[in-house]
Amino acid sequence: MAAITLTRSAARALRAADIHLIDLDDALDIWADWRITAGRAASKARRTPVMTPPSANVKFGKDGDILTFGWSFAQDKTSGTWNMCPFATPACRAGCVAKAGKGELDSVKAGRKLRTDFLLAHPSAFVTIAVHEIAAAVRRYGADRVAVRLNAFSDQRWEQLVPWLFTMFPEVQFYDYTKDWSRTELPANYHLTYSVSEVTTDAATIAVLETGRNVAVVFDTKRGQPLPATYLGFRVIDGDKSDARHLDPRGVVVGLRAKGRMIGDTSGMVKAA
Repeated sequence: MAAITLTRSAARALRAADIHLIDLDDALDIWADWRITAGRAASKARRTPVMTPPSANVKFGKDGDILTFGWSFAQDKTSGTWNMCPFATPACRAGCVAKAGKGELDSVKAGRKLRTDFLLAHPSAFVTIAVHEIAAAVRRYGADRVAVRLNAFSDQRWEQLVPWLFTMFPEVQFYDYTKDWSRTELPANYHLTYSVSEVTTDAATIAVLETGRNVAVVFDTKRGQPLPATYLGFRVIDGDKSDARHLDPRGVVVGLRAKGRMIGDTSGMVKAA
């Protein structure tokens, strides 16, 4: 019989935590100890960033002059300890973009699990280091060129968990995709694109688009082929050209081509072009 994996709600644990800035040296020491305990090289333990740089994510690398950094955690329940995606559906679990490309490498999955467990064990240390890395990027590139995707593969309400982060960097653009369509009260510099799943109704999609918010839809369009011009009467833009969703016009469908395990999906999550 296969072992049963029990996971806890990351959202509940993070809500209960008082996430605040601590001394940076203390945070880096905690991070180093965490990595060494996990068997990582001691020489790099303190210098290893907690954020994913633009060069380490293919989609981030398409953002032109925008340099996108990400918080890359283990998706859904794959850390074996925490559920990072409380609104995940069977189809999005099966075809999650986290599994694409190098995402299936054991080293990549181990790194995401390491960061996930560190975040939940020491949330203030994680956020302190991330703040330091964002500030360093701003100093190097300028705030107008830096973007941060807080949920590269997760789906947490950062606007509630660390509301002060957005006021600390008012000129930095934060953004995410989410399947939690109740997230409507957002800081001015936090942009969300709402993702359609196999359980999303057309009526719900239309209602959100009519408010001027954007909705991401996966189509069965093949690579290199044009996406449909409209969906449910709304304009479709090509979301594969860039990950900089905050630059999209308002009230549009962000079209994405089915990739990897999502190709051939029959759940209803992938829509006919």
